[in-house]
Amino acid sequence: MRVQWLKIVFFGRIGGMSNIRKILLLFSILLLLIAVDVTGYIVIENVHFFDALYMTVISITTVGYREVFDLTPQGKLFTIWVIVSGLGVFFYIAGTFAESAFEGNIRRILGRRKMKSLSQLKEHVIIAGYGVMGEHVCRELHKLKVRFVVIESGGDRFANAEEKGYNVLLGDATDEGILKLAGVDKAKTFISLLASDADNIFTVLSAREANPVIFIIARALDTANKNKLYKIGANRVITPYELSSRRIINTVLRPNVVEFIDLMTFAPKMSLSIEELTIQEGSPFAGKQIKDSGLRQSYNTIIIAVKRGEEMFFNPSPTFEIRPADILILVGEKEKLLKIG
Repeated sequence: MRVQWLKIVFFGRIGGMSNIRKILLLFSILLLLIAVDVTGYIVIENVHFFDALYMTVISITTVGYREVFDLTPQGKLFTIWVIVSGLGVFFYIAGTFAESAFEGNIRRILGRRKMKSLSQLKEHVIIAGYGVMGEHVCRELHKLKVRFVVIESGGDRFANAEEKGYNVLLGDATDEGILKLAGVDKAKTFISLLASDADNIFTVLSAREANPVIFIIARALDTANKNKLYKIGANRVITPYELSSRRIINTVLRPNVVEFIDLMTFAPKMSLSIEELTIQEGSPFAGKQIKDSGLRQSYNTIIIAVKRGEEMFFNPSPTFEIRPADILILVGEKEKLLKIG
C-alpha cells in the first residue's frame, strides 16, 4: 500500500508520466544543444574544451561574466545563435515543469474530491485495466450511463481515462487497498482485463474474497487458464481469440443473424432490445406461469429463455412456472423493458 501511495503522490505532483517523458526529452535536447555549441566554439575560435563549455554556459544563462577569449565576427554571430536557441529551450523546459507542477496540484485536489465521490458509489462496475479492451468497455458503459470505476497502473493510460471524465484510480488492481478504494465491497460487477493471466487470477481471488456475491468477469489470454479462473471465483471468463473466431465463423455462416443481434444489442436507435430480469422474492411474477405473468400482455415482451441455477430453458412453454432467483431473458421494446420491476 505504501508503494501505491508513493506512486499516486508522485504522479500527482508532476502531472503524469507523459509530462515526465516530455521534460526528459527537452533536457536531452538542451544537452545536445550544449554539445553542438561547445563543438562550434572549438571549431570556429580554435579554443580548448573547457573554455568553449564556459562560454556556452554563460551565453545560454545570460550570466554576463567576462569572455575568456576574444571573439571573431564569426564567433559573435555564433554566440547570438547560442543565446537565442539556448534560452528558448531553457525557458520552455521551465514553463513545462511549472505547468506540470500546477496540473499535479489541481489533480491532487480533484483526486481528494473524487475519493469522496467514489466512497458514495454502490452497485457500480469496476474495470481493472484500461488497455484496448478496457477502453472499449468503458466507452460502451459510458454511453449506457452505467456507473463504473477504472483501475489503471500506467500513467499514460490513467491520464487518457481521466481526460475522458471517467472515475479512475491510479494503482495496481492486484493491491487489496486499491480494490477497497474502488468500492469492491459495494460493487455489483468486477471486470478483470489486466495484461497477464497471472494478474487476472490474483485480482479475481482478491475481489472474490472482498465481496463473495460480486459478479466477476475475467479475460483469459490463454485458453488453458479459463478453467482456473472459473475455479477461483469468476462467473464468466472471456477468451478473446476463441470469441473472435466464433464470431467470424457465425458471420460467415449466419451473417444476417449476427447483424440482427448486433442491432438489438448495440444500436441506440433500435426499438427492440434483449435484456435479462432476475426474479426476486416477493416479485409479482414469482409463482406464476408465463401465460399468467402479464409480461406479454402488459409489456409486449417475449421470454426466449429462463436460467435456473446452472440450467438454461430455451423457448419455455406458456405453462412454465416462474420461480424466485430465475433469470428471464426477454426480448421487447426498450422503453417497456425498462419499466419491468
